[in-house]
Amino acid sequence: MNQNQNVPEEKKTKAPADRRVLKIGSLTVTTTVVVVAIFVLVNLLVSALPTSFTKFDRSPSSLYTVSDESEAVIRAVNGDVHFYILTERGNESMIVTQLLDRYHDLNSHITWSTVDPAANPLFAEQYTDKTLSDNSVIAVSDKRSYAVDYADFTAWVYTETGETLSAEEYAQLSQYYAYYGQPLEGFEQQFLGDAKLAAAADYVTRDVIPSLCTLTGHGESGLDASYSAYIDSQNISVMELSLLNLDAVPEDCAAVLISNPVSDVTENELALLRDYASRGGQILLITGGMNFSSEKMPNLTALAADFGMEPADGVVVEGDQNRYMMYPHMIVPSYGSSDAEPLASLNRGSYALMSYAHGILSTGTGAVTPILYTSSQAYAKKNPTNDNLFTKEDGDVTGTFYLGAIGEDAETGARLVWFSSPDIADSRADYFGGNSATFLTVLNWMSDSTHVMLSLPGRASQIEPLAVTEADYHIWAVVLIAVIPLATLAGGFVIWLRRRKK
Repeated sequence: MNQNQNVPEEKKTKAPADRRVLKIGSLTVTTTVVVVAIFVLVNLLVSALPTSFTKFDRSPSSLYTVSDESEAVIRAVNGDVHFYILTERGNESMIVTQLLDRYHDLNSHITWSTVDPAANPLFAEQYTDKTLSDNSVIAVSDKRSYAVDYADFTAWVYTETGETLSAEEYAQLSQYYAYYGQPLEGFEQQFLGDAKLAAAADYVTRDVIPSLCTLTGHGESGLDASYSAYIDSQNISVMELSLLNLDAVPEDCAAVLISNPVSDVTENELALLRDYASRGGQILLITGGMNFSSEKMPNLTALAADFGMEPADGVVVEGDQNRYMMYPHMIVPSYGSSDAEPLASLNRGSYALMSYAHGILSTGTGAVTPILYTSSQAYAKKNPTNDNLFTKEDGDVTGTFYLGAIGEDAETGARLVWFSSPDIADSRADYFGGNSATFLTVLNWMSDSTHVMLSLPGRASQIEPLAVTEADYHIWAVVLIAVIPLATLAGGFVIWLRRRKK
């Protein structure tokens, strides 16, 4: 009986222990499932975050970061844009993909994917006749497409003058110097990806691509090469315009440029330009004190008078020493002040430099806004010579002169923007960046006043070497090779010794 009674007691004592084990086991499994679920959920949430929160730009010149200017352009895109990267999947440029990811974070209209040219060799021919290199990009919308060769993402800038060379031009120049055994120095490699990709998105979604029509037939100066490249980057096309055999200025001319002519327009051309202005046309006139005068060019003077402006003949000389450089006729003018465009967008931190300029005055019959102007101590030399250029004489007109001004017709919306020195569109005179910044801002405003300015600089893509003296080298060698490893080993030994005593 005692044995029979002991059996149930033993079972009674063991059963609860078994149940506790089961409970502990089920709790362990449940906890594991919850932890995994939380991990998966957190992973999904992180993957849904914008790229800027999950991928950090640690490059010295922020190669992976969208600039403020580019962000404004991308946010303004109001149509679907798809970027195709032409390369083998997994071989995409990390800089390009991260920029495009950030574009998508800013604007969901922008997406991208990879197309392998080896698997789909005819794909690029649908959109461009260019021969594209690996990792080139094609932007496509329902309006048009735009191809950017990967080689165009890199440029070389001469640091002293700001002159920009393409990768191909830089390679050719390097070979030329190498042929004579000389190194090519003074250039900085820049990455233009942010500028190029943002411009591509803007180009394919614009309703109309504006055209700048440059008047010919009067000895006009051609556009400076660097200016032409920048105008192209603004998605403004350039075409020559001759009015000799036309009945009207073409409708697709967003603006007409008359750049430093040496002879006057004809009566018939003046009539065509006036007709263009009556239709709300935009005219950009550039003249100079050495070529232009009211006597030599009465028709262009009459055109300016339609917009409330007249010339002060001769070369303007600045009497304020704080307002010129080296010589009094090399004027550093002040910028006009206004909250209205284009003055609101002008970069007043960069000096403009205007030499051999004539004055521009308001006739008082129209709305004239100064862009650039002299001090009140300036004077105009009507018949300048090398002997009297800097000497103020009786009869010289004294006062404040405009060197750049805007005349507007409120009824038609027409504008005449007049700069009185050819330096405004000459990169050789653009020592401080103010000339190009002013000219291009005004041109962009005239071509499409609603368009965001694509003032996107390149970024240095070369990693500057760390300068370390010989003494610093030996100090860091000891720290990295001896001190840190020995400290780590000693710390590990102390932890092991403490655990062993326990």
